[in-house]
Amino acid sequence: MYRTPPAHRNRIFHAFRWLVEACWYINFGLIAIGLYFLIKTMFGEPSADFSALVRLNAPLSSIPVPGATIEARDAMVHLHVPNNLFNQVTAFLLFFLFEILLISALYNIRRVLRSLLAHSPFSGETIYRLRLTALFIGLFAPYNLLLSITQSAIVQAQIPEAAQSFRINWNLGLPYIVVAVVIYLLVDVFRYGLQLQQENEAFV
Repeated sequence: MYRTPPAHRNRIFHAFRWLVEACWYINFGLIAIGLYFLIKTMFGEPSADFSALVRLNAPLSSIPVPGATIEARDAMVHLHVPNNLFNQVTAFLLFFLFEILLISALYNIRRVLRSLLAHSPFSGETIYRLRLTALFIGLFAPYNLLLSITQSAIVQAQIPEAAQSFRINWNLGLPYIVVAVVIYLLVDVFRYGLQLQQENEAFV
């Protein structure tokens, strides 16, 4: 009978673990590069390029097809925004918030994988780290909402009559919420497995 190999011998597990490790270290390089260009743009130039996905109030164009009409309502707004104090603080705040969430999520995923290698899958450490992973991934949803609010404020400041022509496409981060919920469901499975394991050990 075929049995799934344990984590330390599972090639897919190791491939995923090395992928997470690569993302962990590559991200720090990207932080340095991104921070360099952010500082250069915010303090070395009078303005910065700004882009936002918007929904037009009226379709830009429509294409008739048999039985339907295709309308183009989404567009991209490109602006040159001044590097004032508000935009500088906002840019750095969003940059560091994103990286804090990403680093925290990757860190806990790495700890989950290490826990699976060192202990039984059903351990308190694994459950704790999965909870934190779900939390930080779920926090990307309010982060995206904050990003949309910021984009809306910048567009309104630059184009006071913007509401008459278009509105910002709000990003609620629903995929992050779904992933967080799935991980929380896994936490329940691992917690139940830990209870069974402890009950079995109590009988031995």
